[in-house]
Amino acid sequence: MRKTGSKYNRTILASILLFVILFILRCGMTNSPRDLQEIRDEGVLHVVMDYSPSGFFMSGDSISGQQYEMITSFSEHLEHLGIEVKIHLETGLKASIEGLKSGKYDIVARLIPVTSELRESVAFTENIALDKQVLVQRKASDTTTVYVHNQLELPGKKIYVAYASPYIPRLQNLANEIGDTIQIIEMPDYESGHLLVMVAKGDIDYAVCDYQTASSMLSNYPSLDISTNISFSQLHAWAVRKDSPQLLDSINAWIEQWKGIR
Repeated sequence: MRKTGSKYNRTILASILLFVILFILRCGMTNSPRDLQEIRDEGVLHVVMDYSPSGFFMSGDSISGQQYEMITSFSEHLEHLGIEVKIHLETGLKASIEGLKSGKYDIVARLIPVTSELRESVAFTENIALDKQVLVQRKASDTTTVYVHNQLELPGKKIYVAYASPYIPRLQNLANEIGDTIQIIEMPDYESGHLLVMVAKGDIDYAVCDYQTASSMLSNYPSLDISTNISFSQLHAWAVRKDSPQLLDSINAWIEQWKGIR
């Protein structure tokens, strides 16, 4: 009985040791630096984008979107380094940033508001756009009783945003400024573009979106109103990992060239 117990204990100990080794190896792989040299060695740059009119958007057989066009141009810039660009699509910004930090992605190529909170976890590129957040609602009409004329009318309203949206802190600050409650409803698996369509169809009354994305959809959804600002103009940029300074420098140098030829 003692021999059997001793053998059983050794088996358990070996299993625990194996688990610890695998855990250490996994952590080491996850946290290993991945900068421009490692990307060159692999030959692939992993870029994550959002599916939206301003990001990556398919219309028939063609692909459009400002961020997609920028990444296409950047990929041409990388050709001499032998680096291929692989595009991934994620619904939410939170998932994109988590994938960035884990090494799954190398660049988050979407219009991200540059905030002090996000600076703690990612490195921002040079600014790509100056944008602002707007309230998206249906235009006022004789039959509309939910039209909001200004920010002071937001208390008590349900404002829909994408899950873990960077617009949430601004709405919370706005509620504090007004001194009343704004109901913020986070929608998992929905991007701002999807929420705009829901507003147009009457499924929801209000959403918050960046002006560039909202204005690009007005031609298809003329019933939408985006005249009420939620924020002042903010700098927007792409994001990379904090341990990728060479990649960041390369992107920033290209952005300066890109701005110069626009």
